[in-house]
Amino acid sequence: MIWTYTLTKTNELRARDADSTNELQRLVEEANWLWIDCMEPDDQELKVVSGLLEETEFMSAISERQIFSHRKKINDYVLISIPFAVFKDTLETYPIYVFTKEKVLITVRSEHSSRSIQNTLDTFRDCLSKVCQYSNASSFIVSRLLHEVSDENLDVVMMLRAHTDEIEEKALAKPGDKKIGKRVFVLKRHISALERILWTQRELMLSIEEGILPAIQSSKQDEQTLSHAVSNVSRQLSILTSNDNALDNILSLQDLGMIHRVERILIYLTLLTLIVSVITIFIEVDIVKILSG
Repeated sequence: MIWTYTLTKTNELRARDADSTNELQRLVEEANWLWIDCMEPDDQELKVVSGLLEETEFMSAISERQIFSHRKKINDYVLISIPFAVFKDTLETYPIYVFTKEKVLITVRSEHSSRSIQNTLDTFRDCLSKVCQYSNASSFIVSRLLHEVSDENLDVVMMLRAHTDEIEEKALAKPGDKKIGKRVFVLKRHISALERILWTQRELMLSIEEGILPAIQSSKQDEQTLSHAVSNVSRQLSILTSNDNALDNILSLQDLGMIHRVERILIYLTLLTLIVSVITIFIEVDIVKILSG
């Protein structure tokens, strides 16, 4: 679905759907500012957006859910990807692709980021008069979207922490359970992947703060939003580091349990050897008595 939000010359926000490149092109020419939001695009909708961008290469990146660590130039647009994480049984990423130029903003995304998009849109509507007076609308949207995504990604961080706590309890109850080690290594891979995602998001926000993305010129209000989001991501990275250390401790506990099991086995074998030796001695003594007497 392709939805458009047009900021008119009288600073009113109008929403409508669109289904052709010509229609989008007309809106670009007429609107004071335009946001094109494309959720779960099918092949035809991707062609419509590609026609506006005059570029088809990004379609394969979207299908592969590729995350860009740096900005990309798409003709006169700048492309950035905002990594959005989802965790159920495994960690999945669904990037929000953002194309910006002058007075046009395009987002291509999955349905998983709908809450972040809606919250950003609601905030934009509430702050419309301030944005139009003091800020660049595209910068405001991107900054708020990064902030919303950082909040959503926190939920994933806390889910991973909850799984670690669960594994820790089981490891303390049954330190010899071999299944625990497998779960630990799987969870460590998820944590490592999420760390890379959060680092990418953090570096992107710092780049915007520093003003090195010409298409997104932040105001002081946007910089405060980004600064808060950067702090959120930094705390999330700290939690992940603590989480990873906790998993290492679980592995150490498993290793200690294995050492104790080996020690017990050696003790049992020593006792068994001693018993066999004693029995052998008694048998030899009996045999000698029989032969001598």
